Amino acid sequence: MVQKIEEQDGYMLLHFGEPPADVGQIEFVNCIAYQRNRILFCKWRDNDIWVIPGGRVESGETIEETAHRELLEETGATLKNMEVLCYIHCFMYDLEYWGIAYFGEIKELGNPLDLNEVSEAKLFSEFPENLSNPGPFGNQGKALYLAAKRKLSEADA
Repeated sequence: MVQKIEEQDGYMLLHFGEPPADVGQIEFVNCIAYQRNRILFCKWRDNDIWVIPGGRVESGETIEETAHRELLEETGATLKNMEVLCYIHCFMYDLEYWGIAYFGEIKELGNPLDLNEVSEAKLFSEFPENLSNPGPFGNQGKALYLAAKRKLSEADA
């Protein structure tokens, strides 16, 4: 299944299931972490926006290492397990690039390590609407949140 997400500066395609045949080099990672049917978000310090943890893949780092590092830095959380939720094909800011979203259960929840970037992390049962400023990836965050909630409800069924 492919889901198109419109954003203020372009759009992205979320590819669920098998990796797309044309998947390129993965440049960024999102990490959707859950605990007791709640999803973990972090708050950007400068914008006061709740977002799903994630970031760019650093040189010499695997995408799995990026997911674990970004989650730990932005939320203080570690995971018991991790699986691919979807591949993300972005067409934003006149650029084309690929990302991946991982999904996993929280093993331990601490405090954010990178306090220059985020101010806090919190588990949510409902999507945290950023009404005054949805941020550059607000629709993507909501789509990933809803996909994660669907996956959790399927697991409970």
